[in-house]
Amino acid sequence: MAIETGSSFYNAIKRYYQGPPKLYDDQDMLNFVEWGTLTKEQYAAITGKVYPEPSAETPTEEPTTEEPATEEPTNDGTDGGDTEPPSEGPSGATDGSTGTE
Repeated sequence: MAIETGSSFYNAIKRYYQGPPKLYDDQDMLNFVEWGTLTKEQYAAITGKVYPEPSAETPTEEPTTEEPATEEPTNDGTDGGDTEPPSEGPSGATDGSTGTE
């Protein structure tokens, strides 16, 4: 629900947009409308600009296409850096025992 025109909060937003000090910019004012803090009419009264309606061609949020870079874990006990692979141990030959006595 938008704040009332003339309220102290409305006046503070107006003052901080118009300055000095100019603490709010045009994007902040657009955000106030998106969040429901200001109406489009209040936006126009404070900024002197018509609230821009999003066009059908303009997405409201950019889709992300890049995957974040992650370090793949390795199974060789290293941190995945440029190191030589571990040397091979014994051939793994067994003596035939099952490990129980």
